[in-house]
Amino acid sequence: MLRRCWLPRCPVQYTALSAAAGQLNGLLELRATKQPVRSDVLKQFLRTDVMPLLRGTTVDRRHDSSELRRLMSQLLRDSAFAAVVLRAHSDGAYVNALAECVKHDHERMQFLQKMTSNQASRVIEHLCHVGVRDSAVYAPLAARLDFHLLKPVGRAMFALAEEGMYQEVVAYIVPLYCGETWTLTFDGGVGCTNQLNKNCNVFDAVRLLRVLSKAVRGVVEQQRLDAAKGAIYPLPVESIQQLRTNLTAFIIDNSEVLRGGHWINFTRAMVHFPLEFKTMKYLERHPSVVRVVDAQRLPRRDARRGLSDTVDTDDMAALGLNCVFAPVEQPQQQRHRTGGDETGKKPCFDVPSIDLTKLLSIIEDVPIPRALQQRRRQLVIRAIVDDMNKLHFTDLVRFIHALRRVEGSADFLSSLNAAVAAVSQVLEQGAKNAAVYIPYDRLLSLANLLTAFRVKSCRGFVNYLSCFLPTVNFMTVGEATSLMNALATVAGVDGVELCSCVGGQILDKVGLSPEEDVPALVLAYPLPCAKLLRTTVLLSAAPSSGALRRIFGSTEEALKVSPALREVGASVLFDVARSLYHFSRLKPADTAWAETVWCRGIVGALMPLLTQLTSEFYQEVLSGEAGGRWSTSYVPLAWRSAAEAVFSWVDVNLDTVSLVTMQQRIEAVYPFCRQIATMAVGVAEAQRQMRLKHPAAEPLAFSCNAMVHMLSFLLVLEHMLYHGTWQAELDSGAAPATSVKEKIQAMKVDYVTSLSTPVWKDAQGGDVTALVLIRRLLSCEGWCDQSPPLLDRSSILEITTNLPFSVSLVVSQGPINELFCEQAAAAVVGIDA
Repeated sequence: MLRRCWLPRCPVQYTALSAAAGQLNGLLELRATKQPVRSDVLKQFLRTDVMPLLRGTTVDRRHDSSELRRLMSQLLRDSAFAAVVLRAHSDGAYVNALAECVKHDHERMQFLQKMTSNQASRVIEHLCHVGVRDSAVYAPLAARLDFHLLKPVGRAMFALAEEGMYQEVVAYIVPLYCGETWTLTFDGGVGCTNQLNKNCNVFDAVRLLRVLSKAVRGVVEQQRLDAAKGAIYPLPVESIQQLRTNLTAFIIDNSEVLRGGHWINFTRAMVHFPLEFKTMKYLERHPSVVRVVDAQRLPRRDARRGLSDTVDTDDMAALGLNCVFAPVEQPQQQRHRTGGDETGKKPCFDVPSIDLTKLLSIIEDVPIPRALQQRRRQLVIRAIVDDMNKLHFTDLVRFIHALRRVEGSADFLSSLNAAVAAVSQVLEQGAKNAAVYIPYDRLLSLANLLTAFRVKSCRGFVNYLSCFLPTVNFMTVGEATSLMNALATVAGVDGVELCSCVGGQILDKVGLSPEEDVPALVLAYPLPCAKLLRTTVLLSAAPSSGALRRIFGSTEEALKVSPALREVGASVLFDVARSLYHFSRLKPADTAWAETVWCRGIVGALMPLLTQLTSEFYQEVLSGEAGGRWSTSYVPLAWRSAAEAVFSWVDVNLDTVSLVTMQQRIEAVYPFCRQIATMAVGVAEAQRQMRLKHPAAEPLAFSCNAMVHMLSFLLVLEHMLYHGTWQAELDSGAAPATSVKEKIQAMKVDYVTSLSTPVWKDAQGGDVTALVLIRRLLSCEGWCDQSPPLLDRSSILEITTNLPFSVSLVVSQGPINELFCEQAAAAVVGIDA
């Protein structure tokens, strides 16, 4: 953001510091300026007037050092806020200057010792906001926090916890607690809405308790992971217990000022404390709290009365839940006792309806009777549904998300339908009126929820996307997949053609980030890309040529396996091949589209990537290092799906391509197919020998059965070569046909030669060829008399059923086809006999 300026270190002068602190505060004070200062003006001022002060080493001793340090604290606070205003980069020169100023203050000006708790919490909040993750920056700032004032402490803890820095909360802030207690105080003044500010410190206590439970849980869960690695570090257990107990006592003693939302957060805090902190300590110092808990007559506490008098977080959570439901349940109970009129004013919760969604996720976590849980859940859902038309888009999405916890209940389906109808209406309004705010991240969340719940219709979602997409410049693969999945879910009712059209617009927005140097999306994001291609098949939406080039690469060079693709394995190529197979059935208006799919998808991506993964798998088998991958690898299954995809695009029946195109496509993929076939035979033979050594082992999973998928691959490859030659012979009079025949014939001769070429050694040291292996697979050779062949009747039927042609009706049989028909028929008849 700001250019690095190398200025010599010098003492901080009072005049310069006073002027800079005052002017910066004025630039950032909206009540004085009425409108935000221009970013270029603010940047220039920070560069010339503020950064030299942040890099200062000593203060001017000719003036009051306390005043200088006070001004420096103010300057640091406002400078950190300026970084938030300018959205400064965490690794930029300006933010680095802020961080270094704090980290090295003990060696320089030592002004942090004069910083107030409020200033320190603001600096922590702003630095967290701009992405500073250095713990050494927060340690000296945390030391300035004062637990007599709960608001600044809660602000700092919340900022760190929001960024996942739980260790800093527990290690730097919590140990500062020294048993401070509080009395109820109210904040004065008028807020930004010109209404009296009625905030009080007990509200801050609830917030602090909530973030304490979140941070402690995060640290404990991390410690469980670290314990397995042998890394153990102590927790400030006593500080945590004392702080939690005193906060709880302060909250319960001042319960009359709390609203329903505060009790919800109180309950959530108690529920989320980990098991290691389940028991509440030091409550004997607060008998009033114990009396309040006992007065609730909690079933779980009554059941263990006399056995244990301890109060735990479950008791406190049940207490908080009772306080949330008191405004609804107590009037109902009173009417029931007195026999009052049921048609009177309906009792309602003391909390906005949308905040009740937080209860859906914790009601079942509080140990109360099951019937009471169900009744309360119904009360919550009914209250939200009654106010459904008053909720904003974000609130509706939050409610649908919360319904996951009640899926399967009696109220689930009706509540889901009501929420989807309401959100569809809001999206319809958003499509017509730009003033209706639809957050993009919430739109993606809605898409995921529509897919997860298999919602059949949400017309507003489709219409909003059609209006919104023209304003989008870039979309990640994951975002596009979420939207496409949702479109595929609702397409049956909302219109396949419309959803397919919108899906095409989404695909045109998918691209690589300018910062990434990856030739193709499928290499950078293999699994999301496979899912994205699958959604295009579900929608019957043909990706444009541009989208295909972004996914599979735009260069003529074949792709090479990336670390990301190697990590997820060949299952991605199986999915990609299935999608490319289905693409052969689409008929887009773009005449060059089919050639793009073939050149970039099949020849440029699928076949070279599969060849490389097969080679790596083959080398592992050759060296005996395959190990567990025998039962987990998807490489064999990818052979089969790739062969089917290639076969559909080669089109040896000449239904959609010319004879010359068919020959050119076979010629383009044959080198890859030959390499894969040779290695597949070797892997299948190694697998056969392993099965012979361990006949009692568990059957191979379908995805990794190299013997079955190798045979399918060879049958498809052979049929393309032989049937392609036969097609050329039918029209042998024309010159192009003669050339085609010669080229395919040459590949066929090479293929036949490869079938008799040794690729492996058997247990006796004999050569193993493809023909020898297949003959062995279809016979009982090497097995006891009672053992079936490795390719039994079910395997044979599975192969023949899923081949893209009938093996018994081919007009030009190859050696594999002929051998398979003979041996397979004998095997099937032999077993039936």
